[in-house]
Amino acid sequence: MSVLQFPSNALPHSLEDFLHEVRNASGRPLRMPIQLRWGGGLGGAIHAVQVVASWAQQNSGDLSLRLPAAFSDQENTRERFASTLPGMAALYFANSIQCDGVIFNRYKALEVVAPRVTAMQTETFRDTLRGQGAALCCFSGARNEFLTSLYAYPEPGRVREISDFRVLLPRMLNQLGVRASVFLKEGQLDYLCGLVYQLFLNADEHGSYDADGNRYEHAMRGIAVRMTAVHDVPSLVKYAGEDTSLRAFLVKQAYLTKDKSHKTAEKDKGLTTAEDEKLPNPIHLVEISVFDTGPGLALRWMVDRGRRGYTDISPEEELEAVQSCFQKHSTTKASQYFGLGLPMALMAMKHLNAFMTLRTGRLSLYQDFSKSDTVEFKPTNRFTKAKKLAEIAGTGYTICFRVK
Repeated sequence: MSVLQFPSNALPHSLEDFLHEVRNASGRPLRMPIQLRWGGGLGGAIHAVQVVASWAQQNSGDLSLRLPAAFSDQENTRERFASTLPGMAALYFANSIQCDGVIFNRYKALEVVAPRVTAMQTETFRDTLRGQGAALCCFSGARNEFLTSLYAYPEPGRVREISDFRVLLPRMLNQLGVRASVFLKEGQLDYLCGLVYQLFLNADEHGSYDADGNRYEHAMRGIAVRMTAVHDVPSLVKYAGEDTSLRAFLVKQAYLTKDKSHKTAEKDKGLTTAEDEKLPNPIHLVEISVFDTGPGLALRWMVDRGRRGYTDISPEEELEAVQSCFQKHSTTKASQYFGLGLPMALMAMKHLNAFMTLRTGRLSLYQDFSKSDTVEFKPTNRFTKAKKLAEIAGTGYTICFRVK
């Protein structure tokens, strides 16, 4: 049987092409590389988790993961794979593993993930992920599913209070060497934390249950932060492919580094000469992501209207439902706090010149808050060439901004 080859380029455009393969090829094993290009940065790691979950939900029966022989032979290779979010997801969702044709014990593989989960439970953030990142992941059915950093009690619906998230997020960012008090004013930090809190409430409520309210046997939800240092913008722009929104954001940061006019930021075709290959100093981008592998934002929103799948929802209805959630931030679980804080959350995003993305259902949306005309939450389609997207598992948000 032919296998699905997970792309090493884990930027959104490449992952979208691969997701089409996944949705059109039920029952095929999944082959993954040990590490992804760019380390899964710029939202790639979260997106990759959703793609792996889509593969698992697409298949019934054997979920066979194929890995290089080095995974079986070398402990440090196993640790490298299991220290990334896509690696954790693959080992968790798969029910069998083969390394170059040889069966590898899945429980032995999961033993390598265990220290990372323990670090999440003990808030040893530096040891949760490899490199410049930290994560808190909840694996449905696991002994440590309800991490104490996120849950007051080990059961669904018992997410900690907003005040706890106000302490948690700066602590996670500190592991990246990022002092939140430097790049955000006190009130703006409050509302950024409020945004992350609200998004995780949604992940908790909707990420573990299907559209009919049945609990998934396997599902993930969580929060991740990471730092990405970009030295070579032209190469990154090339790998971004048709993702023109991401390309424009990256090129804008490069031109700002070179002290050039904002007006040239959109002219990414000009950033290809030899003299532009390396920046004087790397661009450091911080990402804050909240994700789950549930049925997706629009389907959960419209299930009360009798919709049981995305085939029951038109693309126009799906976009309207998701944009409504952004603009009003109305959820199936009302939040008086966030309703009052929406203007401050918008101000925090604008202050950060943030690039915010959302991947859910058949939609990939973005909003570039560095644009001067941004006055409201109004995400738009990320792929301007009207690319028809395959249905993806869950909902993934990423807020990306430059710190230096």
